[in-house]
This record gives sequence, structure tokens and C-alpha cells, in this order.
Amino acid sequence: MNLWRGMIMKAAFFRLPGEVETRDLPVPVPGAGEVLVRVLACGICGSDVDAFRNQQADWHRRGHEYAGEVVQVGEGVNGFRCGDIVAGIGSLPCGECPACYRGEPYYCHHPRWFGGDAFAEFVCKSAEFFFPIPHLSPDEGALMEPLTVALDLVRDGNVKLGSKVMILGAGPIGLMALKLCCEAGASKIYVSHPSTSTARLQLAREWGADEVLHPDSEDIVKRMKGLEPNGVDCVLVTITPSIGLPQAVQVCSVGGTIAFVGMEWKPQVDIRMNIDEFHFRKLRLVGSNHNPCSRLYPVAAELLYRKVIDAKQLVSHRIPLERIDEAFKLAIEHRDKVRKILIIQGEANCDA
Repeated sequence: MNLWRGMIMKAAFFRLPGEVETRDLPVPVPGAGEVLVRVLACGICGSDVDAFRNQQADWHRRGHEYAGEVVQVGEGVNGFRCGDIVAGIGSLPCGECPACYRGEPYYCHHPRWFGGDAFAEFVCKSAEFFFPIPHLSPDEGALMEPLTVALDLVRDGNVKLGSKVMILGAGPIGLMALKLCCEAGASKIYVSHPSTSTARLQLAREWGADEVLHPDSEDIVKRMKGLEPNGVDCVLVTITPSIGLPQAVQVCSVGGTIAFVGMEWKPQVDIRMNIDEFHFRKLRLVGSNHNPCSRLYPVAAELLYRKVIDAKQLVSHRIPLERIDEAFKLAIEHRDKVRKILIIQGEANCDA
């Protein structure tokens, strides 16, 4: 029996920049190998906010940080049943490229993508795009995909026991990276973030930042040279690369590592930095990209279960789908109050 066939759901549609509306769509019917999930929580990613403000695109759907409840499984699906709480997997390795063949899916040439349409009441995908989280809440599940970004950033930044670290940007990725650096045994952690973002700065201090610097009101390079004359071992850049990378080069120690996840969303960007300084100080620059992220979901689930990353502290706002326009306005106009925003749903009915 299919209780959902012929029923209507709400889904958010975006026209960029600056427009979002909810529309009625048929609830999808899972085919063979697919699972229908009612979305209970979906995070607004920094890339969503940046796109909403700065990009141009016709009507489309978004949302990739989500968790929900299984309400129907298609023919041939094993391992999932109605009522299971699952997290959506953002990307999977292709299994066919040279990197996958040599057992290095991290370097997969052709990751398979979830698709990004979870700002909606339901999603229907192949079962392989869902990860069971029986011991986590939907809010925690919605943090798993961005947590994999932070996990790879800390790994790519070569953070280890005793490292001195600087994190540029205390958004959700930067904050989670901060906690992971503490977990890795970093001896000193510096965080740079605008002074107006009070909610995130407060959490940065609570989560272990030794010093907080404010790029909007001070010369952070000069300040860091006073705090660490020899530089830091690792710089993790979560802000716009054209802003963050020149700063990172100036504060990184000889032989240090700079890893970045920030995006420019432009085909070509000029980044001005002292390349001779980069060369003679033997710095290492790494573009950190967590895709395919499925390999990190077990680690992310464990960290959330142990409250290394505490969802109740990180999530500041839970806003219903029908008010998603208000959520984006809040993210842009009231950044002083926001840590992480989730778009939420109520309880799901079950198609047994």
C-alpha cells in the first residue's frame, strides 16, 4: 500500500539572487532500490547564503544538509524500514575511476552527487544516499554533511598533537573545525572572525579558542606576528580565498600547511600574495574538498553521538519550511544572532 501516492508536498524554489518561494509538488513514489524520506531537518549552508546574495540563476531547488524519517522503501531495498531516522549522504565515490580502483576514493574523479533538493517535505533517492543514524536526532543528522567538510579540512591542514592553528572564519565549518582541532590535541588555536558576529564568537570561546581576532577592527596579521613571531603550524581558511590566503601566507610558520575550503564562485580570481615568501618558507597549500563525503559519515556520527560536536550549542534557529524566506533574511541581515539555521518539519506519518 502506498499512502503517499497522489499526495502533495511543499518544496522551496529559488531564483537568484534573492528570491525563494514554496510550491506544491506531488510526493515522489520510490522506484526499485529507492527510499522515500520525510525531511525533518535541513541546514542552510554558507554556500546557500552566498548564492542567495550573489549568484544569478533561474528557478531551481536547493538543500543538501539534511536528515529525516523513512516513510516508504522501494522494491529490493534492504537495510532500511519505515520509521528509521537517516542522514542524507551528499556524495558517493564512482567506484570506476583510477583513484577508486587504487583504493583512494578521497581522490575520486567523478563523485556521484545527491542532487540538492532537501528544502522540501520529502526526498526520494537511491538507498545508497542514506546513512542510518538510530542514536542521533534529526538535528544532529543534518550536521553530518557539513561536519565531513570540517573533518577533511582538519586532516588536510595536517593538524596534530601540539600543533598551533589559526582558523580564518568562525561559521559552522570553522566552529566544528575548532572542536576537531581541540580533539586532535592542538596546543594553541587562534580564530579570526568579524566582531559583529557575537553568537559565533561566543561559541568559539566556549569551544576552545585561545585567542579571538577581529579582522573588521584590527590588523590580524600584525596581531598574530606579536602573538606568534614564528608563525603557526596550520592555517585553516573557511572564508573567501582571495581574502584569506594572503593572510594565511603571512602568519604560517616555515614548513607549515594552509588548507582552504572557501569558494569564490567565479571562473577566475586574482589572488595577490608574496609568492617568494611562500617559496622560501616551504609552505604547503591544499585545496580541501570533502567529496565524496560518504567515507566520513561513520566518523561524523561518532563525534555527534559523543557530543564532541554538540548540535544544541551549534544550532541557533529552527525555522519551518513555510517560513524559509524569513530564514534566509535572518541569515543575511542578523548575522550577529545566527550560529546555524535548520529548516524543520513536524512528525512524519508512516507507510508500513
